[in-house]
Amino acid sequence: MARLDGRAGGAPSFGSGDAVATGRLFLWSDASGEWASCAPDEITWLDRRVLSGDEDLTLHRAPRCAGLRYVHHRWELFSRDTTYPVYLAPEAAGASASAQAVQRTACQVLPVAPARYEALPVVLAEGSWLVSVGTWVLRLRLDGPARSGADPVTPDAEQPTTRAGTIIRRGSVPGQDAVARVRGYFLRNATARLTMAYYYQEFILGLAAPQTMPMTNVVIALNLSGEGAVSDYKKLLQGFIWSERGHTRDLADFLLANGLLTPADLDEARQTAADNERSGVCEMARRRLQYRPKGN
Repeated sequence: MARLDGRAGGAPSFGSGDAVATGRLFLWSDASGEWASCAPDEITWLDRRVLSGDEDLTLHRAPRCAGLRYVHHRWELFSRDTTYPVYLAPEAAGASASAQAVQRTACQVLPVAPARYEALPVVLAEGSWLVSVGTWVLRLRLDGPARSGADPVTPDAEQPTTRAGTIIRRGSVPGQDAVARVRGYFLRNATARLTMAYYYQEFILGLAAPQTMPMTNVVIALNLSGEGAVSDYKKLLQGFIWSERGHTRDLADFLLANGLLTPADLDEARQTAADNERSGVCEMARRRLQYRPKGN
């Protein structure tokens, strides 16, 4: 839920008590006549209540609507709305804020989402924005992080930097054909694709402070060859992307930012896991993993 600006002094926090140097996102509240800040550790849903004060019954409630979330070090606009497309347009001084004007000047459009899926999210840039859902318009403002006078403007060689929405290490960038290589590999190896989708499912769902699925759970759910299978896939993918290892923290961001893992992949992985559970495959995998030959 968005917090009123007055309650959100200081930089946002992810629950650890430490301030996070990131941009701050605000919504304009007509009811209070002031900006309300969005908490980075939870989704701000653009639902029936936020858009229309519960007046427009054609609008959806969470989680079947559009929303704003902070994930992979950036703010995203995403949509699970199965009725209305979502329009995003820059807010220009003196321009009309009507839904028709926003739709006419939109720079990004999130299409109507198929059931149980969501449209590919849009990464928000700094500035003022208008979001239109149906006949309703909402104002957004994304401010850049405040810089300390002692902080260098340019990160040093060991700090991460951002390029094309993907976190990378300076001096080691993805190869030009990295996306094509991973996409081709996933087309040839469905098990690898489903394994990564199941392993990174909290990242795909856009949960706050996402965690990877325990590797043993992935091995059992998808009946993989052994406990090292997930690690082997991760190492192979890092080789495709960076031609080296050491990018474990960057891998999920790269796969999601380039549309290589989607909610559809996660649905397929979960369906495979459910089928394996029903058929007894998961139980056999559990027994296989629990068996350890006794030493002489």
